[in-house]
Amino acid sequence: MAFKYSYFLCALVVLVVIPSACADNILFIQTLASKSHHIWNKQIFDRLYNNGHNLTIISFEEEQSVPGKTFLVVKDFMTRLIAEYGGNWDYTVVQSPFVNIHFMYDFYNKASRLLAEEEAVQRLLAYPRTFKFDLIIHDLTMGQFLLGFVEYFGNPPLVSISAFNIPPHVTTMADAPLRTTCLPHYASSFGTGMNFIERVKNTLYWALDIFYRNRIYMTNEDRRVKRLFGSNSTSVKLIEQRSDFILVNSDFSMDYYQALPPNVIPVGGLHVSRTEKVPPIVKQFIARAIKGVVLLSFGTNVASEMLGEKINVDMFKVFRSMPDYGFIWKHGDPASLGIMPTNVLVLKWVPQAAILSNTRTKLLISHGGLLSLQEATWHGIPVLSIPFFVDQYSNTDKLIRAGVGIKLLPKDINEESFKDAIMNVLDDPSYQARMKQRSYQFKAQPEHPLDRAVFWIEKVLENNGLSYLRSPALDMNIFQIYGIDMLTIILLIAFIYYLILQRHLKQPATTEKEKPKKE
Repeated sequence: MAFKYSYFLCALVVLVVIPSACADNILFIQTLASKSHHIWNKQIFDRLYNNGHNLTIISFEEEQSVPGKTFLVVKDFMTRLIAEYGGNWDYTVVQSPFVNIHFMYDFYNKASRLLAEEEAVQRLLAYPRTFKFDLIIHDLTMGQFLLGFVEYFGNPPLVSISAFNIPPHVTTMADAPLRTTCLPHYASSFGTGMNFIERVKNTLYWALDIFYRNRIYMTNEDRRVKRLFGSNSTSVKLIEQRSDFILVNSDFSMDYYQALPPNVIPVGGLHVSRTEKVPPIVKQFIARAIKGVVLLSFGTNVASEMLGEKINVDMFKVFRSMPDYGFIWKHGDPASLGIMPTNVLVLKWVPQAAILSNTRTKLLISHGGLLSLQEATWHGIPVLSIPFFVDQYSNTDKLIRAGVGIKLLPKDINEESFKDAIMNVLDDPSYQARMKQRSYQFKAQPEHPLDRAVFWIEKVLENNGLSYLRSPALDMNIFQIYGIDMLTIILLIAFIYYLILQRHLKQPATTEKEKPKKE
């Protein structure tokens, strides 16, 4: 009996302890304190965990650590970051492209300065340098100073990811060609067919972005790296270029054409099929709506109450005037709205993906966030977009050009304009027809985007890197890349030959007539 028990115990050790010891260790560095980005990233690290990998995760959202998944949580970060701006953001002001670009890097810089002092970062610095991470996954959107952990932990393979579509600096990270004459900058409102003036403006936007990031933002990131990891630390611009590949939240069915090298892998929409619990009250509300439901959700970083009391009252009046439709309204302070009519359901948090997947959902009123628009497109729901800042303007313009939605600026919202915008989409079946076609194009992929993302990540783990995907140009200087050194040598040789030829031509020719006479 004792022998059988010992045999069982040994088998248990082999089945449980040894596989755990052999599992890959992954450091997952989230950098942006946005709940929507966390939702996107979570699909990746949860799938990796379910596939048997051990993860250490820097997170801005409260998550419970479990064996094999350790969270280093940064608490209340966005509240402190907004306080840096004095809490005086006016969400109804339309940002110009130059202001938009400046705002973005200023935001990143302030966020990095605060993040460098966080306890979660210090806890990770307390890990011994000999701790073996088999892979580091870094959210390249911001927080480049955290790339110092790549060298700190012995240079394991690096994978960069971003839920922010294709960030502008991916072009330099991956040696992707940049054609400013046909690739609109995210801060612009241009399409691919730009006229002369638009091409000039778009090129200036790209130039400002590149200058601001390389000369100002990344310089500050390097200072932070040297302060945290030592004065001999490698520049983070060089470290980010070591990425074996980059996962970007983009899909060509929705986004503008952009030539991408093999180490930039589009996985747009990997979050759209996530499982969400739908409260019974939401199910019942959707079922009893006569003509279907309209969802108003401004995502995780903007809330309806930020628009002010007047606009909220105008929205309420419009909803009440349309009793045949049910309106699900994501609002941070439902009590401030008073008693709602039976066709309006106000919630602090809504299961957006689940509501959009319901066939009775007719319209999404959105802030133009990329993740929300991808969910709406996947499920074929037309959109009324109300953009506030950053890429929301360009995301909205793409909708308009595709004929699957319309735009209403926050400063233009009143009872009449808001109702007209809603009715324009609901009463015109062409919006839904075009969105259904766009949905088909989005879904027509050989595998789900999440499966594609995890496949490539695990391929890096299996091969200890995928260096063959990287462009050789990343290890060359600008003179070598564009053949300037070769051209210089050719021109130098030609110049030397020219001098020799000129000297030869200037020598006087000796003829019979010119010979000196004998006396």
